[in-house]
Amino acid sequence: MLKNKFSFPLIILATIYLASISAPLNQFKVPPIMTVIMAELGVDLSKAGLMMSVFALVGIFISLPSGFIVHRLGLKSSGILAVASLFIGSFIGWFADNAFGMLSSRIIEGIGMCLISVVAPAVIAAWFAPEKRGMPMGIWSTWVALGSIVMLLVAPVLNGWLGWKSVWGATTIYTAVILCLMIYPFRMPERDEAPHYYACEGHSLDVRRVYSSAGIWLLAAVFLVFNVMVLAVCSFTPVYLESSFGYSREKASAVTSLFLVASLISGPVTGFIIHRYRVFRGVLLTCLFILSMTVVIPFHVEGTAVPLCLFCIGIVAGMIPPATFSAVPEVIKDPKSIGIGMSVVAFGQYLGMGGGPVLFGGIAEKYGWETASYSLVPVLLLGVAAAYFLKLEKRTCS
Repeated sequence: MLKNKFSFPLIILATIYLASISAPLNQFKVPPIMTVIMAELGVDLSKAGLMMSVFALVGIFISLPSGFIVHRLGLKSSGILAVASLFIGSFIGWFADNAFGMLSSRIIEGIGMCLISVVAPAVIAAWFAPEKRGMPMGIWSTWVALGSIVMLLVAPVLNGWLGWKSVWGATTIYTAVILCLMIYPFRMPERDEAPHYYACEGHSLDVRRVYSSAGIWLLAAVFLVFNVMVLAVCSFTPVYLESSFGYSREKASAVTSLFLVASLISGPVTGFIIHRYRVFRGVLLTCLFILSMTVVIPFHVEGTAVPLCLFCIGIVAGMIPPATFSAVPEVIKDPKSIGIGMSVVAFGQYLGMGGGPVLFGGIAEKYGWETASYSLVPVLLLGVAAAYFLKLEKRTCS
């Protein structure tokens, strides 16, 4: 019994982590083979960027309502709905042969990603007490990076072997397996397994208090800025390397993946730092400022300096998600209301995901890659300002 009580939260963490990974696997199918899709579907660079942005645009509209959806359906049912949406969207995209069909499938996948980004951290907050939450949140924060890395490396290979549709076939099969895991063994904790989760039981949900929290909206602003930068870099660096330096599709994807590989290291490390020192605001402020000073460098250097710069910037960028997600429970009074708070942060996330590729792609197409990279600097400085004004105050049930 003691062994089961110790191990089952880890099983839940592994399950929700694998479920979360299915979202970036589906999202990042496009960038590594973007030039192939542009040719096959007859679209230009801006429209290809829309295939990334439309995945997130739906999140802008349903992110805030998703908090209520999760609260009403419960975390398990919402998690199943999230993965089912990813499966259906990927399946439709597998058989799409025009831009409209592809964009439609991306919308459905966007619903899945929005829901899983709200469900997963709320699940971790439910299963892990505040004093034990830092490391699990740090590990989970690598979900986008790992899923993106896998797709950046695997998509060009699958495309070379079996054509671009095989990439959609692979994600459909993976997501179907994860859907089964979300049905079983995934479950929510019993009262004796997570007493902190039931500590505020009996108190009514005060939605106004959640939405009136300045901390939540500043965290959303920070994550908006972060996602503008990450989606711009990850979506268009492969195209930049192919067009500017003649990289092969596989090499361009591999070099770009270093940006995300780095975050696999810094994410869990940041979780440990936060667990020990609780320096949420300091991490966000420092990392955003460093990124504002360095994000242009990969677009101004050549040779081995490109992958080195991407890796170093990725180390810094990888520290922002765990600090952001770990800070949400610090400004929400009720553990069962964390999903609502996560939906506000998700709103900022999807604004950034939707705007980043369109903004960067449009500027790059009209003014060139260097100018596009400079456009990220003022955006990141806005994030610095949001982090500066962020005040975190632990709330208790009242």
